[in-house]
Amino acid sequence: MISLGLIGCGTHCRGNHAPALSQYAQDHPDRLRLAAVCDLDRGKAEQFASACGFGAAYADYVEMLEAEILDGVVVVMPIELTAGLAIDLMKRGVPTTVEKPMGYTLDEVREIVKIAEETGTANMVSVNRRFEPVIRLGVNWVREQGPIRYVRASILRHGRREDFFVSGTAIHPIDTLREIGGNFAGYDLKTMDGETPWYHVDFTYETGALATLDILPSDGSVEEGYEIYGENYRVDIRVEGSADPHLLCWKENELVLEKRPAPDEPPYVRLGPYAETHEFVTALAEGRPPWPSVGEVFPSVEVAYTLDPSKYA
Repeated sequence: MISLGLIGCGTHCRGNHAPALSQYAQDHPDRLRLAAVCDLDRGKAEQFASACGFGAAYADYVEMLEAEILDGVVVVMPIELTAGLAIDLMKRGVPTTVEKPMGYTLDEVREIVKIAEETGTANMVSVNRRFEPVIRLGVNWVREQGPIRYVRASILRHGRREDFFVSGTAIHPIDTLREIGGNFAGYDLKTMDGETPWYHVDFTYETGALATLDILPSDGSVEEGYEIYGENYRVDIRVEGSADPHLLCWKENELVLEKRPAPDEPPYVRLGPYAETHEFVTALAEGRPPWPSVGEVFPSVEVAYTLDPSKYA
């Protein structure tokens, strides 16, 4: 039986991590126990515990760690607080899942990777696109077909003019491109000036394959897609939140695989948090490193922070 703690009861956690954890515990009562939840607002933590099935509520995570016997902790906190928590947890030897992009600065992220290596504490990064069913199925199908030659990705949003959009949100397609084709050998950024900057990035993979990414934070629509091309095959993926989420796979000019999320499938399944939970719990139960680790995701964060103009300084 794996006993987990959760730190952070904010909006993102309530919509994604908490329902996934709660449902997984209900589906696997002999495998996962939701031991405790922590938030600076104890009242919020108590309400959260009652609603989601956690055994205890705390306002101080150190108190939670001292009072509970935990096999792991999931951290869903504002990014400026994430690195400090993750580092302290790993130094204490507590297996930890953290949200991307892991730290407020690239130096913070480097420190997390360093501490993870030094302590050997099990760790995982919540990059849910890697677990989103249409992406996971599509990537697995591609790996059976042969080498990738070209990938075209885009992330479109409406009215997203906040700072850190590239490092905080567009890191999703950057990391997904790495999951699809491997590490990048190099890239070239073109910025389209306007009321809100838009970006076009040309990537070259270490394999020699090519990829492009369009980042349009204010084009007036919400869409995110990946088109993967190889010899005699093509894949078209539109992720959850797009107008028509789907996976379409063609081979030898025939549509051989088509998948769309079931209408009654909850968001925490369609978006990947449930599968993330399964990976973290299963890895802890089997005594193996969870996937992906902070070291495995670091190259995605490094690219995102390098591309993000708000991070140049």
